[in-house]
Amino acid sequence: MKKKILTLGLSTLLITPAIHAQDQFQIFTTFDSEVYTEAQPVTAFIDDFDAPLTSGDSAFTYNIFELGVGYGNFKLGFQSRFDYVLNFDPDTALYLHTEKNDLPFEDRHYTYDLDGKQATSNGVFFSYDFKFLQSDALTITPKLSVFASTHYQDANVKGQVFSDEIQGALTVDYYFSKDILFKRFTPDENPSGLGYSFDLAAQWKVNQDLIFGVLAQDLFYEAEYEQSGFVTGYTTEVPFTENDEGDIVTEPTIRLATSEYGNEVTHKFDMPVRIKVYADYRINDLFSTELMVKRFDQDTFSQLKGRMHFWDHWAMIGGYETNSEAFLLGIENDYFGLNIQTDNIDIDKAYYANVNWYVKLAF
Repeated sequence: MKKKILTLGLSTLLITPAIHAQDQFQIFTTFDSEVYTEAQPVTAFIDDFDAPLTSGDSAFTYNIFELGVGYGNFKLGFQSRFDYVLNFDPDTALYLHTEKNDLPFEDRHYTYDLDGKQATSNGVFFSYDFKFLQSDALTITPKLSVFASTHYQDANVKGQVFSDEIQGALTVDYYFSKDILFKRFTPDENPSGLGYSFDLAAQWKVNQDLIFGVLAQDLFYEAEYEQSGFVTGYTTEVPFTENDEGDIVTEPTIRLATSEYGNEVTHKFDMPVRIKVYADYRINDLFSTELMVKRFDQDTFSQLKGRMHFWDHWAMIGGYETNSEAFLLGIENDYFGLNIQTDNIDIDKAYYANVNWYVKLAF
C-alpha cells in the first residue's frame, strides 16, 4: 500500500479537452493517483500513526493506470487500480493514536466508529464518445471497466471501547482477503473476485471560449468475492442476569461469526461515487482559467486553475484548491501532460498529494 500511495497522486486529465483531441488512431497511457488524509500526514498515516494528531474524520487514495488504443470515438485498453476510502470518528483516531504511541489512556469510553473500503484490481475498459448538437458541441462518454481482484477490505465497526482494556460494546461487519483488524481469520487462499465499474462524462462546448463538463466516476461499481474471509456479529460489555438468590451476575458477551475453519462466504463489494464538475474559459490567446468542484465521498474540494498558453498548444498550469489547501503546478499539450499538486513539498508533512501524467501518440 505504501509504495502505491507514495508514487503520489495524479488527477489524470480525463476531463481536460486535450485528451479528446480527435485523431483517427491513437495509442495512449495515463496514470492518476490522489491521496488525502486528515488525522495524520500521509506518511505517518500509512506507517506508524506517530505524528501529532490533528482533527479530521476521513482519508482516501484513488490510483489508476491505463494503457490503451483509440480509433475515432472508440477507446479500449488495460487498466490497473488501487482504491482506498476510510471514514472514522475523531475519537477513534485518538484511541488508535494513543494505543500505537503508548500514551496514557483516559479513564472513559472511546467511540469506535470505523468504515473502510479497499480494493486492488486489474482489467480492461471500453469507452465511446457520442457527439450531439451542431458542430459536435456536446460529447457524452460512457466508460465500462471489467476487472478481476483478489485483494480487498470492506469493514464497518461501530461501538465503544473502554480505556486501554479490551472490552466494549461493538458491532462488527467485516469482509476481507486479509484480516488486518483481528489478525487471525485470513483465508488460506485469496478470494476470487470479478466486478465492473461504470463512469459517465459529459462535455458541452458552449462557444469557442467556454466549456462546461461533468464526470461521474464509479457511478456504478460492484465486485463479487467468492471464498471471502469475514467477521460479523457483536460484543456487549455488561449484560446481566439474576440468579436464584437474587444476585446480579455480569459478564461480557461475544457473538461473532468468522471465516475460521474454512467458513468463507461470497461477498458483494461496492465503492462510493466520485463527482467532478468544471467550467473552462479561454480569456484570450495567452490565458485561460478553469474552476472545478470535486466531491469524493464525504469531502468536497474546489479548485481554481490558470493556464498560460505558448508555442503550439502548450500551456503552463498553476492553481490552488480549498479543503486540501494544495497548490498545483503543471505543463500540458494535446499529447503530453504532467501535473503535481500538494499542500507541502515535504511529503512527511503533506496531508494531500495529487500527481498525474498522460502521453498520447496519434497517427
